[in-house]
Amino acid sequence: MDVPHESAEPGNASPSTLPETPLTRFLRAVLWGAAILPLAGFIAASWWAWRHADDDVHDTLVRTSDVAARHALRVFESSQRVGEKSLAFLGVSDDEVRANEAALRVRLQDIVIGMTGVRSISLWDAQGRHLVGTGFPVGSGDVSIADRNYFQQMKATQAPLVIGDIVLGRASGMPALSIAVRRTLPDGRFGGAVVIALQPAVFEEFYRSISLEEAGVSTFNLFKADGTLLTRWPVLPDGRARLPDDSPVLAAVRRGEHAGVLSFRSSFDGMLRTVSFQQVHDLPVYVSSSLRNDAVLADWKRFVMLLAAITLPVTIGLVSVAWLALRKTQLEQRMANEFNAEARKRALAEKALLQSQKLEALAQLTGGVAHDFNNLLAIVNSNLHVVKKLRPDVAEMKQIGAISRAVGSGARLTRQLLSFSRRQALKPERVDLATWLPAVEELLKATLGSSVALSLEVAPEVPPIRVDVGELELALINLASNARDAMPGGGRLTIEASREPVGDGEPERVLIRATDTGTGIDPALLGKVLEPFFTTKPASKGSGLGLSQVHGFCVQAGGSVEVRSEPGQGTSILMRLPARPGTPSDTVPASLAEPAVVSGRVLLVDDNAEVVDATAEMLQACGLQVHSVRSAIAALDALAGASQPPDLVFSDVSMPGEMDGIQLAHEIRRRWPALPVVLLTGYATRVHDATEAGFRVLGKPVGAQALLDEFMRATRGG
Repeated sequence: MDVPHESAEPGNASPSTLPETPLTRFLRAVLWGAAILPLAGFIAASWWAWRHADDDVHDTLVRTSDVAARHALRVFESSQRVGEKSLAFLGVSDDEVRANEAALRVRLQDIVIGMTGVRSISLWDAQGRHLVGTGFPVGSGDVSIADRNYFQQMKATQAPLVIGDIVLGRASGMPALSIAVRRTLPDGRFGGAVVIALQPAVFEEFYRSISLEEAGVSTFNLFKADGTLLTRWPVLPDGRARLPDDSPVLAAVRRGEHAGVLSFRSSFDGMLRTVSFQQVHDLPVYVSSSLRNDAVLADWKRFVMLLAAITLPVTIGLVSVAWLALRKTQLEQRMANEFNAEARKRALAEKALLQSQKLEALAQLTGGVAHDFNNLLAIVNSNLHVVKKLRPDVAEMKQIGAISRAVGSGARLTRQLLSFSRRQALKPERVDLATWLPAVEELLKATLGSSVALSLEVAPEVPPIRVDVGELELALINLASNARDAMPGGGRLTIEASREPVGDGEPERVLIRATDTGTGIDPALLGKVLEPFFTTKPASKGSGLGLSQVHGFCVQAGGSVEVRSEPGQGTSILMRLPARPGTPSDTVPASLAEPAVVSGRVLLVDDNAEVVDATAEMLQACGLQVHSVRSAIAALDALAGASQPPDLVFSDVSMPGEMDGIQLAHEIRRRWPALPVVLLTGYATRVHDATEAGFRVLGKPVGAQALLDEFMRATRGG
């Protein structure tokens, strides 16, 4: 009996497909946490470091710009005070200045000597002509600054202080930044200006010192609102004197912004820079400082690399420990599953073995009962035949007919019992289901009744099978009967025949599936439905031999049967039979028809005295002379001592003693080759043994006509 296919055992699953347990879920969460948390921490720390670096850049640039702006303011205010101090003793008329030029020049030289970064101090009249100064010799009145922008601006406005451009000195020829302080005459008229010429190094050295203190700050600019560069550190090699017109810093200044931090690509060196600019107090002068973004990025990358050097080994260690713990747990779980699976397999195997042994024991018991019952039927049938021969006047009596029908019913019951016990004498032949199934449709419909619909489906190219047609028909009738009882309110029975898929090297099989729409079977009873005399039907509604006959028929034919059912979902019976061409069997069917009258001599061998007597009387009633014995040894002795040998020997196969019927037939063939032997048996295995040896076999129970037919065939050479 087949059992329903089970799903793959958990023990055969890989660790990735094992069912999750609270422990494995926890360890998997730890594994993910060991990978994600350090990564999240690394990302958060890297982001924080970038924001911190960006804030540091902003703060540093703002701080350095502020320092540079305050420094510039101090320089400009100091220059303004120097100019105002000079005007205190130069505030006389132009003629008086010219008259005392030498003395005034000495005083101005003393001031210049006391100031760092001041190249010269000079006084110019309202027309821009030189009056006195440290940078010119006495009597340089023909030198003029009337063309200088800062002088023109001061003359045109009332500004007390004007910051000029970087220009080359008239006398020294050296670049200088001119700071002009307005000279006002006593009557309020413009009287010229005191010009302090500053060395650019005043700013450049200061900016260099700041860059040494503030790492990363690499450029400083001092420029006017119109974009004119007053000084730059480091000095541009091309001597550029203005900011580009498209400079974002200059654009911000034009918008009126006094300070800010911008990031853009510098037109001076093409590098991406962050620039901070700031106005020097309320003067039209600005300072800016900048640093390269790649320097900031390099610092951040160094931090990230250091962080990764620390985080990565820690993460690998944590992940490895978590993974090993999970792997070990999964392997332990897999081993436990494999152990449980093996235990379940062993339990199923033991259960199947127990069921098989149980069925085998029932088969042995059933076969023995059926064999004895066959002998009883043979006795009744033989004596019934004798009565009919001796008393023709009672042959048509109702009681005699009832006895005949009872013998027929008993024969069918014995047939089912022997089929379950796999001892039924069979006549295997080739059956083409595509033509055979439709031929039995009406028989099955009659069994089902009008309330149950029947559907027959035969798949294309179903190979033939080699079975006993009568047993196959009986099996389908039993299935139809069970289906009818399972559908008292009506329903449908579907019988399908198809080629069953098999693996490489496996023999072909044909699947006959009978499916009803009935009430189904309780799962607790599925393991018992193939047992003889077990039925799920109410008392007196079933013999319990239907499915046992189906089981016996399939097993005896070299196949198997499987029952699938769920309560309320109907039942499917799957009969799997080997596909084989087959040839007709030598088994001769039994016949209970009325025999003719013949003459001749027969030796009858059977260990059952009542069977021997009844069969002998039946044959004698047909005109034969019968000599009967009860063992194989007695048969040999009778043949050896007979003055006239019999025409035929009828021998039972299963007999106690040193020699059974088949051995007797072999001995007779050896000693009397011309004497035919016909064997009688109800066991399928003995039929096979006898036919393999080349002997004729009749299946029990056997009627008189069958015996006479065999006698005539043997004696007439048929």
